[in-house]
Amino acid sequence: MKMDHYYLYDEVVAALRDFVRQYPAMCSLSSIGKTYEGRDIWCLTICNRQTGKPEEKAAFFMDGNIHSGEVASSMAVLYILENWLSAYGRDPVITDLLDRYAVYAIPRINADAAEVYLTTPRVLRGSTEKYYPEDTGIQPWDMDGDGEIRQMRILDPAGQWKAYEKDLRIMMRRGPEDVSGPFYTLVPEGYFKGSPEGFVNLRAANTREDLDPNRQFPFEWNKDYPDPARPTSGPEPLHDREVKALYDFVMQHPNIAFHMNFHTFGGLHISPAAFCPHLDAPDGEAMRQLGLAMRKHTGYKCEGIFPEGAKDIAPGSYTTWEYFERGIMAFVTELWDFHFQADPDRPQSWSMFFAESEEQFIREAETAIQWDERNNGGQGFKNWTLFDHPDWDEPESGVTVEIGGWSEKFSKQNPPVHLLEGVCEKACAAALTGLETLPRLQILSCGRTWNEAQWKQDQIETFLVTIANTGYLPTCGTEQAATLGLGDDLTVEISGCEVLSQNPLPVGKMEGYSKKQIAFQVRIPTECDITVTVRGSRCGTAVQTCRNLPRTIQAKEDQS
Repeated sequence: MKMDHYYLYDEVVAALRDFVRQYPAMCSLSSIGKTYEGRDIWCLTICNRQTGKPEEKAAFFMDGNIHSGEVASSMAVLYILENWLSAYGRDPVITDLLDRYAVYAIPRINADAAEVYLTTPRVLRGSTEKYYPEDTGIQPWDMDGDGEIRQMRILDPAGQWKAYEKDLRIMMRRGPEDVSGPFYTLVPEGYFKGSPEGFVNLRAANTREDLDPNRQFPFEWNKDYPDPARPTSGPEPLHDREVKALYDFVMQHPNIAFHMNFHTFGGLHISPAAFCPHLDAPDGEAMRQLGLAMRKHTGYKCEGIFPEGAKDIAPGSYTTWEYFERGIMAFVTELWDFHFQADPDRPQSWSMFFAESEEQFIREAETAIQWDERNNGGQGFKNWTLFDHPDWDEPESGVTVEIGGWSEKFSKQNPPVHLLEGVCEKACAAALTGLETLPRLQILSCGRTWNEAQWKQDQIETFLVTIANTGYLPTCGTEQAATLGLGDDLTVEISGCEVLSQNPLPVGKMEGYSKKQIAFQVRIPTECDITVTVRGSRCGTAVQTCRNLPRTIQAKEDQS
């Protein structure tokens, strides 16, 4: 798989089919549904079926490109798949993990708008459904033909923007003491559509698309988010076809114990605890420890991401729904830490999403432009250039228009192609951490004990089974799952002899790194093979056959 460009939809599908062709014993491909424009949403399943069916194993789930412009996330999923499959049979750790678990991978969820993103200058966040009515104002368009939609700054004495005096390329908000210009109106590069009076208060037109697929899941869905006048959460939960397909997939796979939802921008590991800081132990502590474990490999920030009380920052989000309503250990990993690449000494306390001071704003703007010049050939930022705009072509208009600023597609939002593989390596390390923490059933020992007096009376013996969960996560995945009654269905069953006690015997759940001993009352023939089966919907199955077991006489105090 070449990492020398970002893949179009057909290339993503071809890569998935190539995995099936190269590793037919391990891989299968299926569609979980169709996009708004009718493209299949493909899921690759990795499973060694000689060690069990996928649905009988604990599962790790990863996906990317729920936001259409975050195309590095789909490349990361493909990279991880190739890395793990090519290591199978050579790397003992990867081999054991892929023998033990099932892996589900959906590289490109929002395929329609990702295709728009990759083949046109346009940037969309959600699907291509034209949900909103047409709007007036500046319609985004590549006016100067450079293949990007940047910004236009228009000289305007009533403008709300000014150029930073030490670097005129940087645009800053006009402050209360700014009385001498020049000042500017700042809008996207494009053309004006609307009535002439619209020129008085020039603004960017709202797009007809761009519902947010990551605000449409049922948990705490908010019909007015983020603004009642233009909510992006849709008219009801699961409105987008892509979102409904994901919802159905998760509901149909109760064996999913860990989900890694890849995005791009920020360099962050975000757990549901980041949205809900009050989340109690042990799940909150497990999320903290998992974030720190991933950070060792990626360097990405994993705590203190959002301001205090920011529980409602993402109502209806994918991973919070998975945790709070399905009990799945679910993480968002935001790939590409642009801010820290541009400024390695950037204070950790600064927000990734907005500047809280003028100092932060200026420093971020300066270091971003410098990084782009050094590492990206100046492809991200373009100096402001006068442009003879057709909407202001009358000489008497006296309007000066310049086009420039950032094209963030492959600078800030996604890494430039020559840095893509390094970002995918970090994604692979984070995903491997998640895979390694899944619950892991083991049968440590099994054997018969013999109380001579009891045996002489009714030939009843005790059959003891010691089981362990040697994985980090509990057998139900999370405590929240147990609260919901999901995944707390661990049982131990024996066969090959007459069992007088309850069989299978419910165990409920086991914490990570824990052991339990289970006792069955049995009648055992002189020679027999007894098979022990331990299974749970989120932790898989362990089977062991005990052959011709000798009796062990119980201690005297137990025989009294």
